[in-house]
Amino acid sequence: MLLIRTLVAAIIILLPTHVLAKLNHNQQTYIDALDALKDGQVEVFNKLSHSLSNYVLSPYLEYERIRHNDYQDIEAIQAFIKKYPDQSLSHRLRVEWLLSFPRKGKWQALIDNYDETLYSRELRCYYLRAQYKSGNKTWALESTKDMWVTGRSAPKSCDPIFKVWLKSSHFKADYAYERVQLALKKRKTSLASYSSNFLKGDQKKAAAMMIWAHKNPAILSSTKRFPTANPYMKDAIIHGIKRRVRKKPDAALAYWKKHRNRFNFSPAQVHQVEQRIYLGLARQYDKNASRLLSSLRDEYNSAEVLEWQIRVSLRNRDWPSVIRWIEELSQTGDMDSDWHYWHYKAHLKQNQEPPQIVKQNFLRLSKERSYYGFLASELLGQSLTLTNIPVPITQDTHLRVQNLPEISRARELIAIGHTQRARKEWQFAVNKLDQQGLMALARVANDWGWHNRAIRAVIEANHWNDLSIRFPTPYENTFGKAANKVKLPSSWLFAVARQESAFQEKAKSHAGARGLMQLMPATAKQTAKKIGISSKGSSLYDPAYNIKLGSSYLSMMHSRFNKNRALATAAYNAGPHRVDRWIKSAIALPIDAWIETIPYDETRRYVKNVLAFDAIYQYKLGEKKPKLFYNHEKIYLGKHIKSENEANNLSKTEIASISH
Repeated sequence: MLLIRTLVAAIIILLPTHVLAKLNHNQQTYIDALDALKDGQVEVFNKLSHSLSNYVLSPYLEYERIRHNDYQDIEAIQAFIKKYPDQSLSHRLRVEWLLSFPRKGKWQALIDNYDETLYSRELRCYYLRAQYKSGNKTWALESTKDMWVTGRSAPKSCDPIFKVWLKSSHFKADYAYERVQLALKKRKTSLASYSSNFLKGDQKKAAAMMIWAHKNPAILSSTKRFPTANPYMKDAIIHGIKRRVRKKPDAALAYWKKHRNRFNFSPAQVHQVEQRIYLGLARQYDKNASRLLSSLRDEYNSAEVLEWQIRVSLRNRDWPSVIRWIEELSQTGDMDSDWHYWHYKAHLKQNQEPPQIVKQNFLRLSKERSYYGFLASELLGQSLTLTNIPVPITQDTHLRVQNLPEISRARELIAIGHTQRARKEWQFAVNKLDQQGLMALARVANDWGWHNRAIRAVIEANHWNDLSIRFPTPYENTFGKAANKVKLPSSWLFAVARQESAFQEKAKSHAGARGLMQLMPATAKQTAKKIGISSKGSSLYDPAYNIKLGSSYLSMMHSRFNKNRALATAAYNAGPHRVDRWIKSAIALPIDAWIETIPYDETRRYVKNVLAFDAIYQYKLGEKKPKLFYNHEKIYLGKHIKSENEANNLSKTEIASISH
């Protein structure tokens, strides 16, 4: 009863008042039925449910009745599963039904009805316990290892079988040592510490140092703490160095030099550590990075290593090396077509006529609708390629998908504000559909205005050319007014929102950013104060409020970075102080090279996407000649925009003096 009351209360909270006011008769009756069950008025619930027997959400009422009866009506459960086979609700009911058995002490019933396809860690542990209790002890204990040796905590249902297993002959200390390592990879230090309690001797000491090095990699400066008599200390050293690389690769290199010859590291371990360190140095554009990356054995010259060799060369404006590394990368068979842009441009920078194959690759690139495709087009003085091919689906396919039970229920759930349940229904349908079905589903979601789901579906269908679905324009008036207010192009605001949330109003990132333009509460509060409006964290999920603050903050970044969208976009993602630092370390670089040499992978991808999306939105909003870059954005030097000719005319002495 308490579970039903809590669930229904949570659902009703999700239901906006303005939606409630627009409910039709069936929708209101449905809500009334849930309210009646919540209040224990079973007769009222039954009467209202009976009147909705043909309503699209009637399965939910059947489901709630079964749950309210604590899954005791076995015939009703079996009838429900038979009536709604291979559907999200029956799947959920089967899991909940099985979970009810151990709570009631019905362990044999769990064994008799268990279904391997209904995977749940909680349910799996109950099943292992049931098998153990039934006398199948060896099998249960042998199967427990896979539940325990993971990098995350297990459900409480696992505790009893874990307790028995840990004291049995089936448990090995190596399992605990592996769990420590897995937990640290997921940054679960408490779990790692707990798991280390089951270790002894050298393994326990090494695990303790591994955890310490995870929290404070600086302890690697001491060799005494890592005695060579303990072979497991190698793992602690490797883990600590990997942690140190993230922020201080130069320190990581110094620690590696201290320990490299103290232990008998395997060739694979040496490669793994050195590649990680050298790539870390490359990300900071250390003067020794290219030389160190070149010292790696040829078989370890991965695409990532070669790509960073190219970026280091770009940062140094070393065009012969750019060509050299791109040609090496092309030999791996793992080269992205984007690098054809730099292959072509590096020849031009040296006043060389690009070879025919380089020209051909570059011309093909210029026909792509992508960031580098647009760059190539602009370099050639051509219009951007903006291919738009609607999803190729028949009317029959569209109707078939639209009328799937899950999709019909999802639409009605959205109408009454039960978006969480709608998402579950939708995802269950996604998992069952083929490419044609996914494209039809994308069209359905787009028609509903459920844009983030439409975008996901069309991407999962691997159809990239329907611009109406991939780049919708919801809240167009709101974005337009905000753009006029802050004097920014609305295409840019759309591009940022598209990249940040794919237009999901209630989006919330792991870091806590919220709403359409993904604002952190602290940033939103500061921005609100600067523009003289009240600040409320919950209001960030309101589209108009979010767009107002997001556009204002973007405008501040735009002004701070000399009205350069690339720099302002990078600041919006990574923070203005990081962008200041990246500018300082990248003197006299053309803006295209500056973007390609952004140290953070996420920010580099983000800036490229936003600029490309901006050009697409220019096209969608009626701009006859969309642009990737405006003329004043073509070069960045210090805190002043200069032409490429002015930058190229700087001598090495002048560049060195500016960088200091």
